[in-house]
Amino acid sequence: LACRETNMLWPSFTPRIGGAVTVLKAGAALSVFGLLFIAGAACAELVSSDPLTATEVAAVKAELADRSFRQFDPHVDGDPRKGVILDFFGPLSIWAQYAVGGHALNEWEIVADDYRVERAGSGQMATLYPVAPRTLQRLPTECSACINVGDVSVSVRNVFDPDRIAFRLNDPDGVLPLPFPAFTRWTEFREDEWQN
Repeated sequence: LACRETNMLWPSFTPRIGGAVTVLKAGAALSVFGLLFIAGAACAELVSSDPLTATEVAAVKAELADRSFRQFDPHVDGDPRKGVILDFFGPLSIWAQYAVGGHALNEWEIVADDYRVERAGSGQMATLYPVAPRTLQRLPTECSACINVGDVSVSVRNVFDPDRIAFRLNDPDGVLPLPFPAFTRWTEFREDEWQN
């Protein structure tokens, strides 16, 4: 029984459980459901226990490089509205805005020249941690280095699948100003199209 590659963040990992399944009389063998449960647990353990290699980290960064994703809560015309843009040009920027009545009240950005990539969960997602992040607040007053980023990170799943890629924003210490909290559950951000 093979772990489905479509459910794995790392498509090169396809651990398998060999051997035929013999179904014995009732009460004397594992049910098919039980066998699938065990197999699924084994797949998750095999994937999550392997540390990321430099090649895998490079693959994730290459896949995200020069792409931009945006999302609004509840929607782009919502009032009030929370907006977040994830840019991978620098290579990581988190832009956030809170608007009421069509006017932005809070606007700020976190920028990092690099980010750390760690495998998370069962191997279906990775978490991106900004390295030495810088902050810039534009509203309500303009200032730099005035936002506490704490342990802020961005989780991504299905990174190699453009039709299913999704993000989750993590602020475990609750330090980010408005518009956070936002998109703390898996959300499919709309990808912006950029032409060189």
